[in-house]
Amino acid sequence: MRKLILILLASVLILPAAAIAGRDASGGGSLVVSNADGRLTIQGRGLIFGHLDHGTITIVGDYKPEDITALPSVSGAKLKVRDDNVVYVGNDVRFLFPSGRYTLIVEGTNIDISAVGRGKFTAISAGGVDNGSFTVDGGRTQLIGTTGTVQYGTGNSSSNSSSNSNSGKGRSAAAGG
Repeated sequence: MRKLILILLASVLILPAAAIAGRDASGGGSLVVSNADGRLTIQGRGLIFGHLDHGTITIVGDYKPEDITALPSVSGAKLKVRDDNVVYVGNDVRFLFPSGRYTLIVEGTNIDISAVGRGKFTAISAGGVDNGSFTVDGGRTQLIGTTGTVQYGTGNSSSNSSSNSNSGKGRSAAAGG
């Protein structure tokens, strides 16, 4: 009898949590960036976290959390404000934006990012031979510098060609390798 009560109690607690998680995950996708060097722009909604060896993270506009408990966390960097944007500069920088809308520009070396939700990703490589790779929605791994702007969380892992201007140093993600 005790086992039955424990099983029922566990079911009552677990099933609603699973239903909420399933609802939040439906329609969402993923972006994984590994060992990137250059300038990455990620505009999205959902969770994003990562690490970079050296560089900057610029929050363009405001980070808009989906609830008041979703506070961002950045370590290993100093905070500055430039042109109404928050900029973090440092070495061995780790960041977490738990849930909300964001536009981030991450510039630096050895950048690793994981994002879950929906969004757009654009990269301008540092111009070297190996500028890292990325995967969208569990699809095939692509090299930075081989595609233009891609969307994640749209139900497919194909890249959307957009015209990227090659402003500044390095090659645009659309320029090919």
